[in-house]
Amino acid sequence: MSQLGAERAAQDLLESIFKVATALVRGERASLLLREETNDAQFIIAMAVGIADDVRVAARIREGEGVAGHVAATKRSLLVRARGEAPVPIRGDYRSDSFVSVPILVADRAQGVLSVADRSDGLPFDTTDLETLEVLAGHIATCLLQRTRDAQLVELAETDALTRLFNRRHFDRRLDGEFRRAQRTGETLALLVIDVNSFKQINDRLGHRVGDEVLRLVADAMRHSLRTYDIPVRYGGDEFAVILPNADAKAATRVAERILAAVANAVPKEVLMSVPGIGLSIGVSTIPPASDARTLVDQADSAMYEAKASGGGVGLWHDGTPAAPAQVRRRRTLPAPYLVDPARLAHPDLQKLVPAPLAEEWNILVIGREGNILTIVMPEPSNPATEAISAATGFAIYPVYSAAAEIEAARRTLPA
Repeated sequence: MSQLGAERAAQDLLESIFKVATALVRGERASLLLREETNDAQFIIAMAVGIADDVRVAARIREGEGVAGHVAATKRSLLVRARGEAPVPIRGDYRSDSFVSVPILVADRAQGVLSVADRSDGLPFDTTDLETLEVLAGHIATCLLQRTRDAQLVELAETDALTRLFNRRHFDRRLDGEFRRAQRTGETLALLVIDVNSFKQINDRLGHRVGDEVLRLVADAMRHSLRTYDIPVRYGGDEFAVILPNADAKAATRVAERILAAVANAVPKEVLMSVPGIGLSIGVSTIPPASDARTLVDQADSAMYEAKASGGGVGLWHDGTPAAPAQVRRRRTLPAPYLVDPARLAHPDLQKLVPAPLAEEWNILVIGREGNILTIVMPEPSNPATEAISAATGFAIYPVYSAAAEIEAARRTLPA
């Protein structure tokens, strides 16, 4: 059975039990309170008979508040034959002074309260009515427990064990649902596809344990950069995705840049020094201009690869102009500052790779070389500086950052 089918079956069973409970004790007014998913400290009226819809929808009952809240807090059933017997004030306009209220206990905690009032024959409720409702409350508790277990199984099946993000199965299901919702409401929908640059080098040089830690680091950065209703996913391997409901290109790009900055600030220094090219490439696409979910994924994927080919950052798919076809527009995003120790990392021989006047002009030190890539430390991001040094040396430049005073102090410790 599908998740949707299982949820519907559980809901139908709850409704059937509630109707049977009301009929067996001949109550003309009844309610089934369940804990609110978004606020565990209060209850909502999940089902009701004889209560106006606007009251039912708006009502929120805190544990310990009113009769039902009292029953939930004490975890004890309550049979009231006359209004004066109630241990707490009774709110509402009831035809009869008699009612029954029983807790629905799951793992010794009240997950709901079943209450019935206004017996149809006008007589007060009795112990037989109380016992009947307690039996049915037990059936409701079993149903709630099974629903919780079903939800946990779905979560387990759709959650990545390493990062605790949703997995590809969940992504496919949710993207389809969010696309249909966007079509129905006319709202925008955005998608980020994220790739970890140089991830194979991390595994090869530092081992899979460090590689796993980097993936968890990226997942945490995503979680801390998103709205509560955004949908972060481990797409597979070192690729991630984020579904952004009701977000346009500008908003999605801001989210991508927050993720970039969060990862840049969190990468351990030893990983950065061993794999200078570590970072993210993020592709952004939106509906519109994409016209279906598959195109949305393809365009975000293309934008991500374009960003990756340019050294990382954010690639934004846009639909061009009448004079130009659809294409990827890359938004250059500099990494957030890494805190490095130039005195420890700057070796005298490395400084010979950059002309001294250029190094002094831009206050830089060379702290690493890997093939055709120089890693330099500089006071702040500067495209003119990295471009000038690259032109003068023929190397690709990977910048990291430290305070200007620390760079100058490190330079003074190096032999002339």
